[in-house]
Amino acid sequence: MDDGAARTTGSGQKISSISVSQRFPIRQALVGAVLGIDAIGLCLALATICFSGALIGGLGLATAVFLASTGVMTLVLVRFSAFRNAVSVTQDTAIAILAPAVAIAGAGAVGGETEKIATAFAVIGLATILSGAAFVFVGALGLGRIVRLVPYPVAAGFLASSGWLLVLSAMLILTNSNSVGALFVNLQDLDAWMALIPALILAAALVATVRFGGGSLGFVFIIATAVALFHAYLWLSGMGFEGARAAGLLQRIASPATSQLSFVSLFTAIDLSQVLLSTPILMAVVIVNLIGFLLNVSGVELAARRDINVNRELKFTGLTNLAIGSCGAATNFMTSGSTTVAQKIATSNSALGISYAAVLLVGCVFSHQIISLVPIFVAAGLLVFIGFSMISDWLFGTRKKLNLSDWLIVLAIVAVTILVGILSAIVFGLVLAIFSFAVGYARLPVIRNISTGLQRRSTLDRSVEEEGVLQAFGGRIRILKLQGYLFFGSIERLIDQLRSELDAFHEENAATGDLILDFASVTGIDSAGCSALGKLAYVAHNRGFNVHLAALPESVLKTINRWRLDLSGESGLKRWPTVDSALEACETAVLDIQLGKPREFSVRSIFEKLTRDHPRTEDVLQLMTPMELRAGDILIRQGTTSGDIFVLESGRLAVTLNKSDSPPIKLRSLSAGSIVGEAARYRGRLRTANVTAEIDSKVYCLSEVDLDRIEGDDRDLAALIHAMLASALAEKVAQTNSRVLDH
Repeated sequence: MDDGAARTTGSGQKISSISVSQRFPIRQALVGAVLGIDAIGLCLALATICFSGALIGGLGLATAVFLASTGVMTLVLVRFSAFRNAVSVTQDTAIAILAPAVAIAGAGAVGGETEKIATAFAVIGLATILSGAAFVFVGALGLGRIVRLVPYPVAAGFLASSGWLLVLSAMLILTNSNSVGALFVNLQDLDAWMALIPALILAAALVATVRFGGGSLGFVFIIATAVALFHAYLWLSGMGFEGARAAGLLQRIASPATSQLSFVSLFTAIDLSQVLLSTPILMAVVIVNLIGFLLNVSGVELAARRDINVNRELKFTGLTNLAIGSCGAATNFMTSGSTTVAQKIATSNSALGISYAAVLLVGCVFSHQIISLVPIFVAAGLLVFIGFSMISDWLFGTRKKLNLSDWLIVLAIVAVTILVGILSAIVFGLVLAIFSFAVGYARLPVIRNISTGLQRRSTLDRSVEEEGVLQAFGGRIRILKLQGYLFFGSIERLIDQLRSELDAFHEENAATGDLILDFASVTGIDSAGCSALGKLAYVAHNRGFNVHLAALPESVLKTINRWRLDLSGESGLKRWPTVDSALEACETAVLDIQLGKPREFSVRSIFEKLTRDHPRTEDVLQLMTPMELRAGDILIRQGTTSGDIFVLESGRLAVTLNKSDSPPIKLRSLSAGSIVGEAARYRGRLRTANVTAEIDSKVYCLSEVDLDRIEGDDRDLAALIHAMLASALAEKVAQTNSRVLDH
């Protein structure tokens, strides 16, 4: 982006490189002066676009204002920017869009020449004030990086269109045409071509200078040579200055009515009704200025290999534009081309920027003299050069960077600008940006991962028999972890993916199943997404699945509630606070189908499963002591030392972990048939968690005293007990691993 961005804000950006030692600030100051002379030509050219024809009387003041505002903005950058040698420039992109509105407002102003000029200045100043306010607003909200999300093809289309408008403006000025239709009529006259040819030759010479590495000095030399040759022609032909002005070769910058223009007189002469009529164009100018600012800053960042605080740059740039806009100046901000040059030759010294600003401020004082000496074809040639460069860089140059579909977007925006106008092109481009964003976002994967009840289990530890059933039938539970924003594009892709997933399951299994949608990583949902959830319910139902919505963020839940979706389960959608609670319910449903309900356990049946009906199972049972627990009773306390082992026959236990600075964390729950406390037996008897009865429960205890005795007196029975405990531990490790892998 830096190559393109470096060519979007004036001829000063076309300088390729200047090799000057950083040890000599005086030489850096000289380079700044050369860049300043180049910027004077640009400001004159841009003022000429806005103040020509009936507004020619304001050209001198406009040039002075543009030069002064550019100098002031550069001094602000020197003081506050992260790039202390940054330079500013009056923005050609915005002027190209703004000039027609200025001309219309000026022409429609009620009154004489002063009122027309005042209204023209008001339109320009208001555009700058609105742009400055937008800069401050975006920077204050920290949205500088977000604005960069405007698709590259759309931004390129805007800039290429601005280039076309600059070329068109130059041709209108040279042929004295007030519309595109009049331009085509005038081009049938040889005199019109005689006016165009010198400007086109100058533009071609400037293009050649840049392409072949002439740099800043070469650029200024070409312009100076053109001016010198023109004045030599005037002297040799005897035409003189008045004759040149009469022939339309030099500007007539003042009339008796406007020779003494002041800001006070201009403020009182503004036709506010005409200014307000230009508001739609001003909004377009603000958008393009935002894009232009961020493209230029990006270009400087890339060239300097630095990441800066864009929001800070936006704020002080916006405040400065609010100030200069009140004086009728055009929008100003950092130019990437000249600033990149400054970065190469003076990484921390501000001599270049100060010299650049000084030249512009001196030029402001002598603006009338400059205008009286510079021929019209030079200013117009500069406009043609800048416009052609923008078209070349952003329309033709991007063809190699972009795929065909993206490049056609650039071409389409330029075509709309040519055929209909820039305002329609702005609207068209923004619609394309939104559409491009929606399509691009919809292509992102909505499903982060898919797992089943075989890979992922709830935090409820179950009996060996139940674990066996879940190992066999857990595949009937599908868990889909969703991500991103669910809107009309992404939700339809989600339904298509789910339809394929459920069809594949249905072909493999005749039984019904459960579908859990994990919303924990979903950032939001729109109304179309809510509507599609209802569709998802019957799509899943037709394929034998129940749909469970788990871990809904509060913002998503509010949107769904506004849509009045039934999440009770009766309509096919059921809400759960967590994925674990949904998974536990689905596991229970599978177990109810396979084992029936209610399911009752006895400690005998539990041990028979664990020991696989070993002949000495009865001997193990004789060692167990029953215990009754009330809800809230603590069975095991964290931090104590004990080797007792417990088997839960009925009820439910909770395993929690104490933390010094927060409430206890629940790790898992234990259902009937679970063994608890065996880990401490193998790791020094230290209890690492609390175990509490969630409801009234009954457990059987194998004391560490009895187990120690058995290990000494009956090795065979001890081996059976340890095999049983090892089997329970292995199952817990497998469940823990599946939970870790799933997350």
